[in-house]
Amino acid sequence: MSGTAAQEGWSLRPATLEDVEEIAVAELELFPDEAWNVFQLAGEIGHPDRRYVVASRGADASGELLGYAGIMLAGDLADLHTIGTRDEGRGIGRALLAWCEQKARDGGAERMLLEVREDNDRARAFYTAAGYREIDRRRGYYRIRGRGIDALVMQRELDGGTGA
Repeated sequence: MSGTAAQEGWSLRPATLEDVEEIAVAELELFPDEAWNVFQLAGEIGHPDRRYVVASRGADASGELLGYAGIMLAGDLADLHTIGTRDEGRGIGRALLAWCEQKARDGGAERMLLEVREDNDRARAFYTAAGYREIDRRRGYYRIRGRGIDALVMQRELDGGTGA
């Protein structure tokens, strides 16, 4: 936990199946057009090649859910599956991403990939500031109310450091 997290009264911990319902509610709040349901989230959190984290209020992260993130490990590659925060501007997103990057390194990954909606300027700026660069485009990847929205594929090389 960073000094900022301690000062702000929140911390990180690995997600468990007990977190699935609260994450699903947050998914609906944050991504109403593309939210994962409880069954998808349970499958992800319980999968041996996935690593999920929650940010919650309290020194032991047992309070209100403030954010969550998850990755898939695949050899020398990790894929950021999801990241969301309910409380912006407090460093929660940066801490979640750094946690995921460290777990990716620990799992043998040398680089991290992610997809971001082309029209999500805030997320694109966040990832660019964290060292990600655009490497590809997936046309019509997101289907929102019958309309295709491109995904930008971004990548970051994971060095041996402690995260972004």
